[in-house]
Amino acid sequence: MQTCSTTLRGQRSLAAGPKAFTSARVQRGSLQVTNAITRQKKEEVVSTLKEKLDGSAVVFGMRFRGLDVPTVQKFRKGMPPKSSVYVTKNSLMQKAVEQTQGWEALSEKGCKGENCWVFVNEEEIADVVKHFFKFEEELLAEAKKQAAKNVEVKAPTEVSCAVMSGKYLTQADLKRCENLPTKLQLYATIARLAKQPAQKIATGIKMVPTKLAIGLKKVTELDEDKTKTLAQLVKA
Repeated sequence: MQTCSTTLRGQRSLAAGPKAFTSARVQRGSLQVTNAITRQKKEEVVSTLKEKLDGSAVVFGMRFRGLDVPTVQKFRKGMPPKSSVYVTKNSLMQKAVEQTQGWEALSEKGCKGENCWVFVNEEEIADVVKHFFKFEEELLAEAKKQAAKNVEVKAPTEVSCAVMSGKYLTQADLKRCENLPTKLQLYATIARLAKQPAQKIATGIKMVPTKLAIGLKKVTELDEDKTKTLAQLVKA
């Protein structure tokens, strides 16, 4: 998994801290992207972001205000190998989005505030989404332990924006992606529905668009019982 090459402030001072949450003074500098960045470096970052957008089926922003560097690194290390987390300036992300077809909604709704951008490979959607929501639950539980009694605690992180196949996803939509099948499960389901060997189906599917959203639609079209959801088809 490729890690973010953009410089992060405050990493040395925060690394020794035992807590995932920091004071307001440290928050301000903990994960802010350094402003001093050359034009060449900006172009390299935009190029990297464009590659990540092209290789992703889902992209979402994760708010990290109040989290220290080791906590964000923990989330990054738990990601599946083909997906990644990248911290960058919103202006650079917006420029990459403008130059990459299909991700306009990210610019419209997501390039604001502090974001860790999560780029999700089409084969790892369910795993990444499960990883994020488990991470979010663990942070909230830890925050409640540290909070004073009878004080309302808000989630330390949240999804700022999520997009799949050019469409904006609510947090509830993203949560439902935990049940999406893998590509191998799709192959097996298509083979069962079409009464053909999985290898033959896998070879044939390479000749048509392979974006996950298209694949999901094709699977449901093969089923004679139109009342079933895709998740029900895969488990059948």
